Amino acid sequence: MELTQVLEATLSADKAQLEQAQTFLEQASQTNLPAFLAALSNALADTSSSVSVRMAAGLQLKNHLTSKDEAVKAQYQIRWLGLPVEIRQEVKSKVFATLGTESTSSSAAQCIAYIASTELPNNEWPELIPALVHNVTNTANSEAVKEATLESIGYICEEINPQVLRGQANAILTCIIQGMRKEEPSHRVRLAATKSLLNSLEFTKANFDNETERNFIMQTVCETTQAESKQVQVASLQVLVRIMTLYYPYMQTYMGPALFGITVEAMKNAEDDIALQGIEFWTTVGEEEMDIAAEAAEAEDNNRTSTRESRHFVKGALGYLVPILLQRLAQQEEFDDEDDWNPCKAASVCIQCLATCCENDIVQHALPLIREHIGNSDWRFRDAAVMAFGCILEGPDSSLLSPIVSQAMEVLLQRLADPSVIVRDTAAWAVGRVCEFHPDAVLFQHYFPQLLQG
Repeated sequence: MELTQVLEATLSADKAQLEQAQTFLEQASQTNLPAFLAALSNALADTSSSVSVRMAAGLQLKNHLTSKDEAVKAQYQIRWLGLPVEIRQEVKSKVFATLGTESTSSSAAQCIAYIASTELPNNEWPELIPALVHNVTNTANSEAVKEATLESIGYICEEINPQVLRGQANAILTCIIQGMRKEEPSHRVRLAATKSLLNSLEFTKANFDNETERNFIMQTVCETTQAESKQVQVASLQVLVRIMTLYYPYMQTYMGPALFGITVEAMKNAEDDIALQGIEFWTTVGEEEMDIAAEAAEAEDNNRTSTRESRHFVKGALGYLVPILLQRLAQQEEFDDEDDWNPCKAASVCIQCLATCCENDIVQHALPLIREHIGNSDWRFRDAAVMAFGCILEGPDSSLLSPIVSQAMEVLLQRLADPSVIVRDTAAWAVGRVCEFHPDAVLFQHYFPQLLQG
């Protein structure tokens, strides 16, 4: 039975054919693994074969190079290094030559990454990174070759320990940035490059430590957020979120001139995927600043100086962020799937984060909007107001919130009988938060019958 026929059969709907093909492949791998891997790499590289055969060959090759089980993956890596050098070289040569020739998601790019994660830490395949960089920077190469190569670089950065690649970080970063440039005409290449940058940020610390290089990286990323392609915009915003986590101390230079405007506009975007990243950015900033505050408190308790300084980005942006987040809360659908992550849910998490981060400061920004919308004729705005109120209950001092909560209890109890079941559900959640963080506000005898009824 020919390997191409077997590979076709692995995609068959016929159970008997499928089982026969799987048995054949298992026996082939056990009988002569080196020859089997070489045959699979040849099938993957054969552009005259059907798309389905090449896909199946790529899948089988990946399954023999790596595993989700870390113990099995380690065994496969040892097994690969034990193969004859000429077999390894043949497989590597074939999968590299396959880059840019597949019409579907690149199996070759993934196979290269799995082999690289085994060989590069063992000082093998030293020519790989220079060859990948050349593929991207060579203007004669096609869009498909550049895209698949950048995907491979991204997979390698994701798979491998950043320390292994530090010595080649400059070359990798140069080709990624070239692929991201606004002058690059291909959206697919820009997307692949941006995703690669996302995966490579951990080993580019030396580049971020250099002001000139950092400025160039940040300029490129910020320009990429304005790309025509929605996918490229989303990926570049994801990069900004990750940069904020890894390189917060350097962000003051860029916040006012670029990051604030870019992310606030993203939060308001009609495309959910873009809005989610804008909201995630500010949630991440809040989390970073809470961590810095916690470190500072711990350092003070131990008579030490904290190593990180908060720039208080969130506190300075509250007046702009809170109204936008309230608007996003009011854009929920009546029959939302509970498992779907959307801007409305992201906004509620962000408000809770901002309240914990900024404490009392959020009240002056949120409370007027809550009062404005709590009696709105549109259930969405009533629900947004109740949700926002519940979100700010943790963070501000009880001395500030307790009188406000006591006054709000009557309205919350009214919302337990709201015509909208969604508002009633949110009101019940908010009352639960009151009981958790401000229990004194509900310790009035005349509230009990209403709570029990609700």
